[in-house]
Amino acid sequence: MFFPENSFLIGVSSIFWREAWKYGERAFRYCNHDVGHAIAALAVAAGELGWELKLLDGLGSDDLNVLMGLPEFPEIESEHPDCLLLVFPKGGRDVINIDYKGISSAIREGFTSLEWKGTPNVLSKEHLCWDIIYKTAEAVKKPSLISNSSSTSLDASSFKGSGVVSRSSYKDLTVSQVVRMRRSAVDMDGVTFIDKSAFYQMLMHCLPSGSSTKGEPQGEQLALPFRALSWDCAEVHLALFVHRVSGLPKGLYFLVRNEDHLGDLKRATRSEFEWRRPDGCPDGLPLYMLAQGDCQRLAKGLSCHQDIAGDGCFSLGMVARFEPVMREKGSWMYPRLFWETGVVGQVLYLEAHAMGISATGIGCYFDDPVHEVLGIKDSSFQSLYHFTVGGPVLDKRIMTLPAYPGPTSDV
Repeated sequence: MFFPENSFLIGVSSIFWREAWKYGERAFRYCNHDVGHAIAALAVAAGELGWELKLLDGLGSDDLNVLMGLPEFPEIESEHPDCLLLVFPKGGRDVINIDYKGISSAIREGFTSLEWKGTPNVLSKEHLCWDIIYKTAEAVKKPSLISNSSSTSLDASSFKGSGVVSRSSYKDLTVSQVVRMRRSAVDMDGVTFIDKSAFYQMLMHCLPSGSSTKGEPQGEQLALPFRALSWDCAEVHLALFVHRVSGLPKGLYFLVRNEDHLGDLKRATRSEFEWRRPDGCPDGLPLYMLAQGDCQRLAKGLSCHQDIAGDGCFSLGMVARFEPVMREKGSWMYPRLFWETGVVGQVLYLEAHAMGISATGIGCYFDDPVHEVLGIKDSSFQSLYHFTVGGPVLDKRIMTLPAYPGPTSDV
Protein backbone atom coordinates (compact mmCIF):
# COMPACT_ATOMS: atom_id res chain seq x y z
CA MET A 1 0.00 0.00 0.00
CA PHE A 2 2.69 2.52 1.04
CA PHE A 3 5.78 0.96 -0.54
CA PRO A 4 6.86 -0.71 -3.79
CA GLU A 5 5.93 -4.34 -4.31
CA ASN A 6 8.24 -6.89 -2.64
CA SER A 7 9.89 -4.26 -0.42
CA PHE A 8 10.58 -4.51 3.31
CA LEU A 9 11.67 -2.33 6.22
CA ILE A 10 14.71 -2.48 8.52
CA GLY A 11 14.69 -0.62 11.82
CA VAL A 12 17.98 0.37 13.49
CA SER A 13 18.22 1.10 17.21
CA SER A 14 21.00 1.64 19.75
CA ILE A 15 21.57 0.73 23.39
CA PHE A 16 23.86 3.48 24.65
CA TRP A 17 24.91 1.45 27.68
CA ARG A 18 26.65 -1.08 25.42
CA GLU A 19 29.24 1.64 24.76
CA ALA A 20 28.86 3.81 27.86
CA TRP A 21 29.98 1.12 30.34
CA LYS A 22 33.47 1.48 28.87
CA TYR A 23 33.62 4.81 27.03
CA GLY A 24 31.38 7.07 29.11
CA GLU A 25 29.78 10.04 27.38
CA ARG A 26 31.56 9.28 24.10
CA ALA A 27 29.04 6.46 23.74
CA PHE A 28 26.60 8.87 22.10
CA ARG A 29 28.84 9.52 19.14
CA TYR A 30 30.15 5.94 19.01
CA CYS A 31 26.62 4.59 18.66
CA ASN A 32 25.81 7.10 15.93
CA HIS A 33 29.06 6.27 14.10
CA ASP A 34 27.86 2.66 14.16
CA VAL A 35 24.46 3.62 12.77
CA GLY A 36 26.27 5.08 9.77
CA HIS A 37 28.40 1.95 9.39
CA ALA A 38 25.22 -0.15 9.53
CA ILE A 39 23.45 1.97 6.89
CA ALA A 40 26.43 1.63 4.54
CA ALA A 41 26.79 -2.11 5.17
CA LEU A 42 23.11 -2.68 4.41
CA ALA A 43 23.24 -0.44 1.34
CA VAL A 44 26.24 -2.31 -0.08
CA ALA A 45 24.62 -5.69 0.63
CA ALA A 46 21.38 -4.58 -1.00
CA GLY A 47 23.20 -3.19 -4.03
CA GLU A 48 25.20 -6.39 -4.51
CA LEU A 49 21.91 -8.34 -4.59
CA GLY A 50 20.32 -5.95 -7.07
CA TRP A 51 18.22 -4.08 -4.52
CA GLU A 52 18.04 -0.44 -3.45
CA LEU A 53 18.07 0.96 0.09
CA LYS A 54 16.83 4.36 1.25
CA LEU A 55 16.58 6.07 4.62
CA LEU A 56 12.94 6.92 5.45
CA ASP A 57 13.56 10.16 7.32
CA GLY A 58 10.11 11.75 7.22
CA LEU A 59 9.00 9.86 10.33
CA GLY A 60 9.76 11.21 13.78
CA SER A 61 11.43 9.44 16.69
CA ASP A 62 8.04 8.82 18.33
CA ASP A 63 6.79 7.08 15.18
CA LEU A 64 9.84 4.82 15.19
CA ASN A 65 9.40 4.05 18.88
CA VAL A 66 5.85 2.82 18.27
CA LEU A 67 6.74 0.92 15.09
CA MET A 68 9.68 -0.92 16.70
CA GLY A 69 7.84 -1.58 19.95
CA LEU A 70 10.55 0.03 22.05
CA PRO A 71 10.00 0.93 25.73
CA GLU A 72 9.89 4.51 26.87
CA PHE A 73 13.28 6.19 26.85
CA PRO A 74 15.59 6.88 28.76
CA GLU A 75 16.10 3.87 31.01
CA ILE A 76 19.81 3.07 30.86
CA GLU A 77 19.48 -0.20 28.93
CA SER A 78 16.50 0.77 26.80
CA GLU A 79 16.81 0.83 23.02
CA HIS A 80 16.91 4.21 21.33
CA PRO A 81 15.18 4.37 17.91
CA ASP A 82 17.63 5.59 15.28
CA CYS A 83 16.25 5.16 11.79
CA LEU A 84 14.04 3.23 9.41
CA LEU A 85 15.32 1.91 6.08
CA LEU A 86 13.34 0.83 3.02
CA VAL A 87 14.73 -2.00 0.90
CA PHE A 88 13.09 -2.55 -2.49
CA PRO A 89 13.90 -4.20 -5.83
CA LYS A 90 16.06 -2.19 -8.20
CA GLY A 91 14.44 -1.27 -11.49
CA GLY A 92 11.01 -0.06 -12.44
CA ARG A 93 10.24 3.50 -11.35
CA ASP A 94 12.99 6.11 -11.05
CA VAL A 95 10.99 8.04 -8.44
CA ILE A 96 9.07 6.54 -5.51
CA ASN A 97 6.53 8.68 -3.65
CA ILE A 98 6.35 8.10 0.10
CA ASP A 99 3.18 9.11 1.96
CA TYR A 100 4.60 9.86 5.40
CA LYS A 101 1.31 11.17 6.76
CA GLY A 102 -0.44 7.94 5.84
CA ILE A 103 2.41 5.82 7.20
CA SER A 104 2.43 7.70 10.51
CA SER A 105 -1.34 7.29 10.88
CA ALA A 106 -1.11 3.58 10.07
CA ILE A 107 1.65 3.10 12.66
CA ARG A 108 -0.38 4.77 15.41
CA GLU A 109 -3.57 2.95 14.50
CA GLY A 110 -2.03 -0.48 14.03
CA PHE A 111 0.85 -0.69 16.49
CA THR A 112 -0.09 1.19 19.66
CA SER A 113 -2.52 -1.54 20.76
CA LEU A 114 -0.12 -4.43 20.13
CA GLU A 115 1.11 -6.48 23.06
CA TRP A 116 4.82 -6.94 22.53
CA LYS A 117 6.17 -10.29 23.70
CA GLY A 118 9.40 -11.08 25.50
CA THR A 119 11.71 -9.27 27.88
CA PRO A 120 15.21 -8.15 26.80
CA ASN A 121 18.17 -9.65 28.61
CA VAL A 122 19.80 -7.37 31.16
CA LEU A 123 23.34 -6.48 30.10
CA SER A 124 24.74 -5.44 33.49
CA LYS A 125 23.88 -5.86 37.16
CA GLU A 126 25.14 -2.37 37.94
CA HIS A 127 25.04 0.85 35.94
CA LEU A 128 26.62 4.27 35.91
CA CYS A 129 24.31 6.86 34.39
CA TRP A 130 26.03 9.27 32.00
CA ASP A 131 23.19 11.73 32.07
CA ILE A 132 24.54 13.89 29.23
CA ILE A 133 23.99 11.01 26.77
CA TYR A 134 20.27 10.84 27.47
CA LYS A 135 19.84 14.61 27.61
CA THR A 136 21.55 14.91 24.24
CA ALA A 137 19.48 12.11 22.72
CA GLU A 138 16.32 13.85 23.92
CA ALA A 139 17.46 17.24 22.60
CA VAL A 140 18.12 15.89 19.09
CA LYS A 141 14.98 13.77 18.70
CA LYS A 142 13.62 13.87 15.17
CA PRO A 143 10.17 15.51 15.02
CA SER A 144 7.62 14.27 12.53
CA LEU A 145 7.73 16.40 9.40
CA ILE A 146 4.26 15.47 8.18
CA SER A 147 2.88 18.84 9.28
CA ASN A 148 5.15 20.54 6.77
CA SER A 149 5.19 17.95 4.02
CA SER A 150 2.85 14.96 3.96
CA SER A 151 4.88 13.12 1.32
CA THR A 152 8.26 13.05 -0.37
CA SER A 153 9.92 11.45 -3.36
CA LEU A 154 12.84 9.04 -3.27
CA ASP A 155 15.27 9.03 -6.18
CA ALA A 156 15.56 5.43 -7.37
CA SER A 157 17.37 6.17 -10.63
CA SER A 158 20.45 4.26 -11.76
CA PHE A 159 23.47 3.94 -9.49
CA LYS A 160 26.22 6.48 -10.11
CA GLY A 161 29.61 4.80 -10.35
CA SER A 162 32.93 6.20 -9.13
CA GLY A 163 35.92 7.01 -11.30
CA VAL A 164 38.67 4.49 -11.91
CA VAL A 165 42.27 5.52 -11.22
CA SER A 166 43.95 2.21 -10.45
CA ARG A 167 41.93 -0.94 -10.86
CA SER A 168 45.15 -2.94 -10.39
CA SER A 169 45.33 -1.76 -6.75
CA TYR A 170 42.62 -4.21 -5.79
CA LYS A 171 43.07 -7.86 -4.95
CA ASP A 172 41.08 -10.43 -6.90
CA LEU A 173 38.22 -10.54 -4.39
CA THR A 174 34.46 -10.51 -4.71
CA VAL A 175 32.31 -8.01 -2.84
CA SER A 176 31.09 -10.81 -0.60
CA GLN A 177 34.67 -11.79 0.29
CA VAL A 178 35.67 -8.21 1.09
CA VAL A 179 32.61 -7.66 3.28
CA ARG A 180 33.31 -10.81 5.28
CA MET A 181 36.98 -9.82 5.74
CA ARG A 182 36.15 -6.41 7.19
CA ARG A 183 37.76 -6.08 10.62
CA SER A 184 39.11 -3.21 12.68
CA ALA A 185 42.88 -3.19 12.94
CA VAL A 186 44.15 -3.10 16.52
CA ASP A 187 47.59 -1.78 15.51
CA MET A 188 49.48 -0.59 12.42
CA ASP A 189 52.98 -1.74 11.45
CA GLY A 190 54.44 1.71 10.73
CA VAL A 191 56.24 0.51 7.57
CA THR A 192 53.61 -0.32 4.92
CA PHE A 193 53.33 2.05 1.95
CA ILE A 194 50.61 2.33 -0.66
CA ASP A 195 51.02 3.88 -4.10
CA LYS A 196 49.46 7.27 -4.73
CA SER A 197 47.25 5.78 -7.44
CA ALA A 198 45.76 3.44 -4.82
CA PHE A 199 45.34 6.41 -2.47
CA TYR A 200 43.54 8.39 -5.17
CA GLN A 201 41.36 5.40 -6.01
CA MET A 202 40.34 4.97 -2.39
CA LEU A 203 39.37 8.64 -2.11
CA MET A 204 37.44 8.42 -5.39
CA HIS A 205 35.09 5.96 -3.74
CA CYS A 206 34.57 8.39 -0.86
CA LEU A 207 32.98 10.93 -3.21
CA PRO A 208 29.20 11.27 -2.85
CA SER A 209 28.37 12.03 -6.49
CA GLY A 210 30.53 9.40 -8.15
CA SER A 211 32.10 10.17 -11.50
CA SER A 212 30.46 12.68 -13.78
CA THR A 213 30.80 12.85 -17.54
CA LYS A 214 29.53 16.44 -17.47
CA GLY A 215 32.03 17.64 -14.87
CA GLU A 216 29.46 18.66 -12.26
CA PRO A 217 30.95 19.46 -8.83
CA GLN A 218 30.78 16.91 -6.03
CA GLY A 219 27.95 17.34 -3.57
CA GLU A 220 24.82 15.38 -4.42
CA GLN A 221 24.66 11.94 -2.81
CA LEU A 222 24.19 9.76 -5.88
CA ALA A 223 26.82 7.03 -5.50
CA LEU A 224 26.54 3.86 -3.44
CA PRO A 225 26.32 3.80 -0.42
CA PHE A 226 25.85 7.57 0.08
CA ARG A 227 22.64 7.54 -1.97
CA ALA A 228 20.94 5.75 0.95
CA LEU A 229 21.05 8.97 3.02
CA SER A 230 18.08 11.32 3.03
CA TRP A 231 19.82 14.72 2.90
CA ASP A 232 20.52 15.84 -0.66
CA CYS A 233 24.16 16.90 -0.40
CA ALA A 234 27.21 15.74 1.51
CA GLU A 235 28.08 17.63 4.69
CA VAL A 236 31.30 15.79 5.66
CA HIS A 237 34.86 16.42 4.40
CA LEU A 238 38.20 14.71 5.08
CA ALA A 239 41.29 16.36 6.59
CA LEU A 240 44.01 13.85 5.69
CA PHE A 241 47.41 13.26 7.29
CA VAL A 242 49.52 11.50 4.65
CA HIS A 243 52.34 9.43 6.17
CA ARG A 244 53.34 6.65 3.74
CA VAL A 245 51.97 7.12 0.24
CA SER A 246 54.59 6.49 -2.45
CA GLY A 247 54.88 9.38 -4.89
CA LEU A 248 53.02 11.79 -2.63
CA PRO A 249 54.75 14.18 -0.18
CA LYS A 250 53.98 13.78 3.50
CA GLY A 251 51.66 16.46 4.77
CA LEU A 252 48.18 17.73 5.47
CA TYR A 253 45.62 17.35 2.68
CA PHE A 254 41.90 18.04 2.37
CA LEU A 255 39.24 16.16 0.37
CA VAL A 256 36.29 18.47 -0.35
CA ARG A 257 33.30 16.14 -0.67
CA ASN A 258 30.86 18.98 -1.36
CA GLU A 259 32.47 21.60 -3.58
CA ASP A 260 29.80 24.16 -2.70
CA HIS A 261 31.60 24.39 0.66
CA LEU A 262 35.05 25.11 -0.79
CA GLY A 263 34.86 28.88 -0.34
CA ASP A 264 33.60 28.56 3.24
CA LEU A 265 36.34 26.05 4.04
CA LYS A 266 39.06 28.35 2.74
CA ARG A 267 37.67 31.25 4.77
CA ALA A 268 37.31 29.13 7.93
CA THR A 269 40.82 27.64 7.85
CA ARG A 270 44.35 29.05 8.03
CA SER A 271 45.20 31.71 5.49
CA GLU A 272 48.66 30.21 4.91
CA PHE A 273 47.27 26.90 3.61
CA GLU A 274 48.24 26.30 -0.02
CA TRP A 275 45.05 24.61 -1.31
CA ARG A 276 47.17 23.18 -4.12
CA ARG A 277 46.22 20.18 -6.23
CA PRO A 278 48.81 17.41 -5.79
CA ASP A 279 50.73 16.05 -8.78
CA GLY A 280 48.88 13.40 -10.75
CA CYS A 281 45.60 13.99 -8.94
CA PRO A 282 42.68 12.99 -11.20
CA ASP A 283 40.58 15.84 -12.54
CA GLY A 284 37.44 14.53 -10.85
CA LEU A 285 38.99 14.27 -7.37
CA PRO A 286 38.69 17.51 -5.33
CA LEU A 287 41.81 16.84 -3.23
CA TYR A 288 44.10 19.67 -2.08
CA MET A 289 47.45 19.84 -0.31
CA LEU A 290 47.29 22.33 2.57
CA ALA A 291 50.81 22.02 4.01
CA GLN A 292 53.79 19.75 3.43
CA GLY A 293 55.65 18.04 6.28
CA ASP A 294 55.77 15.04 8.60
CA CYS A 295 52.43 14.89 10.46
CA GLN A 296 52.99 11.57 12.19
CA ARG A 297 53.43 12.93 15.72
CA LEU A 298 50.68 15.50 15.16
CA ALA A 299 48.19 12.86 14.00
CA LYS A 300 48.93 10.72 17.05
CA GLY A 301 48.49 13.66 19.41
CA LEU A 302 45.17 14.68 17.91
CA SER A 303 43.81 11.12 18.21
CA CYS A 304 44.29 10.87 21.98
CA HIS A 305 48.00 10.04 21.56
CA GLN A 306 47.23 6.71 19.90
CA ASP A 307 50.14 5.34 17.83
CA ILE A 308 47.73 3.82 15.33
CA ALA A 309 46.95 7.30 13.95
CA GLY A 310 50.55 7.84 12.88
CA ASP A 311 51.66 4.31 12.03
CA GLY A 312 49.36 3.77 9.05
CA CYS A 313 49.70 4.91 5.45
CA PHE A 314 47.42 7.84 6.24
CA SER A 315 44.95 8.96 8.86
CA LEU A 316 42.22 11.56 8.79
CA GLY A 317 39.69 13.63 10.66
CA MET A 318 36.16 13.89 9.27
CA VAL A 319 35.10 17.53 9.40
CA ALA A 320 31.42 18.36 9.00
CA ARG A 321 29.69 21.60 8.13
CA PHE A 322 28.08 22.09 11.52
CA GLU A 323 26.37 25.21 12.85
CA PRO A 324 24.84 26.19 9.47
CA VAL A 325 23.29 22.70 9.20
CA MET A 326 21.75 22.96 12.68
CA ARG A 327 20.39 26.38 11.82
CA GLU A 328 19.00 25.36 8.43
CA LYS A 329 17.46 22.01 9.39
CA GLY A 330 17.33 21.61 13.15
CA SER A 331 19.15 19.91 15.99
CA TRP A 332 17.94 16.49 14.77
CA MET A 333 20.66 16.68 12.10
CA TYR A 334 23.34 16.34 14.79
CA PRO A 335 23.29 12.51 14.97
CA ARG A 336 22.84 12.35 11.19
CA LEU A 337 26.18 14.06 10.67
CA PHE A 338 27.73 11.21 12.66
CA TRP A 339 25.82 8.77 10.44
CA GLU A 340 27.41 10.32 7.37
CA THR A 341 30.87 9.94 8.90
CA GLY A 342 30.06 6.28 9.61
CA VAL A 343 29.06 5.73 5.99
CA VAL A 344 32.39 7.24 4.84
CA GLY A 345 34.19 5.09 7.38
CA GLN A 346 32.56 1.91 6.11
CA VAL A 347 33.70 2.76 2.58
CA LEU A 348 37.27 3.22 3.84
CA TYR A 349 37.12 -0.14 5.64
CA LEU A 350 36.00 -1.97 2.49
CA GLU A 351 38.43 -0.12 0.24
CA ALA A 352 41.36 -0.94 2.53
CA HIS A 353 40.51 -4.63 2.75
CA ALA A 354 39.95 -4.84 -1.02
CA MET A 355 43.52 -3.53 -1.43
CA GLY A 356 45.00 -6.02 1.04
CA ILE A 357 45.56 -3.65 3.97
CA SER A 358 43.31 -2.65 6.87
CA ALA A 359 41.72 0.28 8.69
CA THR A 360 40.07 1.31 11.93
CA GLY A 361 37.82 4.06 13.17
CA ILE A 362 39.11 6.29 15.97
CA GLY A 363 36.36 7.70 18.15
CA CYS A 364 38.69 9.23 20.72
CA TYR A 365 40.15 12.53 19.51
CA PHE A 366 40.67 16.10 20.70
CA ASP A 367 38.35 18.23 18.59
CA ASP A 368 39.54 21.63 19.83
CA PRO A 369 43.20 20.91 18.92
CA VAL A 370 42.00 19.59 15.54
CA HIS A 371 40.25 22.91 14.96
CA GLU A 372 43.38 24.77 16.07
CA VAL A 373 45.53 22.87 13.55
CA LEU A 374 43.06 23.71 10.78
CA GLY A 375 42.57 27.27 12.00
CA ILE A 376 38.82 26.92 12.62
CA LYS A 377 37.79 29.49 15.21
CA ASP A 378 34.00 29.08 15.30
CA SER A 379 31.39 26.32 15.03
CA SER A 380 30.97 26.55 11.27
CA PHE A 381 32.82 23.23 10.93
CA GLN A 382 33.29 20.46 13.49
CA SER A 383 35.52 17.39 13.75
CA LEU A 384 33.29 14.33 14.28
CA TYR A 385 35.28 11.14 13.59
CA HIS A 386 38.89 10.06 13.04
CA PHE A 387 40.18 7.16 10.98
CA THR A 388 43.41 5.42 9.99
CA VAL A 389 44.35 3.16 7.08
CA GLY A 390 47.49 1.05 6.75
CA GLY A 391 49.29 -2.25 7.18
CA PRO A 392 47.84 -4.11 10.17
CA VAL A 393 49.74 -5.88 12.93
CA LEU A 394 47.89 -9.15 13.39
CA ASP A 395 47.08 -10.10 16.97
CA LYS A 396 47.73 -13.85 17.10
CA ARG A 397 45.68 -14.11 20.29
CA ILE A 398 42.51 -13.49 18.27
CA MET A 399 40.83 -16.50 16.71
CA THR A 400 38.82 -16.00 13.51
CA LEU A 401 35.80 -18.27 13.02
CA PRO A 402 33.17 -18.26 10.28
CA ALA A 403 30.66 -15.43 10.72
CA TYR A 404 27.83 -17.87 10.08
CA PRO A 405 29.02 -21.37 11.00
CA GLY A 406 27.42 -24.12 8.93
CA PRO A 407 26.30 -27.52 10.20
CA THR A 408 29.77 -28.99 9.60
CA SER A 409 31.71 -26.19 11.29
CA ASP A 410 33.50 -27.10 14.50
CA VAL A 411 32.76 -24.15 16.79
